[in-house]
Amino acid sequence: MDEPLNSILPALMLLALALSFFYLSRVTSSSARSMRQKNGIPQGQVIYSDLDRPARVLYSPSMALSGKPDYIVRDEEGRLIPVEIKSGRAKVPHRGHILQLAAYCLLIEENYHMDVPYGIIVYSDKVQHKIEFDELLRSDLLRTLKEMKSALKSHSLQRGHSQRQKCRSCSFSQSCKSRLD
Repeated sequence: MDEPLNSILPALMLLALALSFFYLSRVTSSSARSMRQKNGIPQGQVIYSDLDRPARVLYSPSMALSGKPDYIVRDEEGRLIPVEIKSGRAKVPHRGHILQLAAYCLLIEENYHMDVPYGIIVYSDKVQHKIEFDELLRSDLLRTLKEMKSALKSHSLQRGHSQRQKCRSCSFSQSCKSRLD
C-alpha cells in the first residue's frame, strides 16, 4: 500500500510546485500591470525603478552629474527610455522638468552606452509627454549645466521664485542670501 503512494507523491509535489509558480507569476504580472496603470508607465520592460525601491545613482564623471530617474523602460526596439513621474498637473511640460529628463537621457547614454532617442514625463493626469532628446535639447541641457556650475563657483545664486516653501526644501537654503524666511 505504501508503494503506490510513494510513486504518486513526487508527482503530486511537482504538481503543487507548478501550481505555486503559476500563482506567483499571475500575482507578479498583476502587480506589474497595477504599477504601470497607477504611474502611467509606457509599454516595455521596466529595467530600473527608483519609486518602488531605492535604485543605484547614475553618474557622469565627464559632466559631474548624477541622478536617479523614476523608471527606465526598454521599449520594443530595445532602446532605453527614461520615465519621470510628476505629482502635479501640467498641460505642457515645464522647462525644468524637460531639462531634468534630458539629464536622465544623458546619464543613461553614459552609463548604458546606448543612444536615448526620447524620454517621457507623466503628470498626475497620466498623460504621457514624449520629449525628443535631440541636439537642440542636448545643447540646452549642456548650456544650462554650464551656467549652473558657473553660478555655483561664483556664489552668485539667484532665487527664481517667490515661494517660502520652495526655500524651506531647497538644499542651498542655508547659504542663500536671497532666501525667503
